[in-house]
Amino acid sequence: MSRQFPLSGPDAVQAADLVRVRAEKNRAAWPYEDLQAPPDAVPVNQPGIVDIPAQGSTATVASYKVPAGFRLILRAILLDSSPIANPGDTSWTVTQNPNAGAQANPVQGLIAIPFNLGSYRYGTVFVFPKPYSFAANDVISAIATNVNLISSAGNVYCSALIGYLVRELAPKRR
Repeated sequence: MSRQFPLSGPDAVQAADLVRVRAEKNRAAWPYEDLQAPPDAVPVNQPGIVDIPAQGSTATVASYKVPAGFRLILRAILLDSSPIANPGDTSWTVTQNPNAGAQANPVQGLIAIPFNLGSYRYGTVFVFPKPYSFAANDVISAIATNVNLISSAGNVYCSALIGYLVRELAPKRR
């Protein structure tokens, strides 16, 4: 094991500069620039609640259209039901542009999830390790398929799409 000596004078300044340069390079290389909202971001919390449909049917629980001139950064989601569902009782899918099936695009990693993500009872949401990004005019929908739940009064699906909007930069002219 090597012995370390405290630095002083010019050696300490050079070491501090080296640490600062490495930290700046690491910050520039960090791939997840959307983990924290910028100061001018517009918060988005789009909740939805619907009655549980008959077994084998689907329901759009929450839907959000990204305004023109903005980009949506989806940081978290809530997909839950009342009554409490066992894994496999419901299948959750988040879809981009679900225009009656035309141009529908399921979101990678959020297709046919057999369990709830987050809980409205405990006030928790599922935070994505890396946020999803959606372009202007995209429609994002949380869709539930009832596999094995009873459709009766008081039984509901609830969902929330949580993130923020940032302004799209105008394309550069060449």
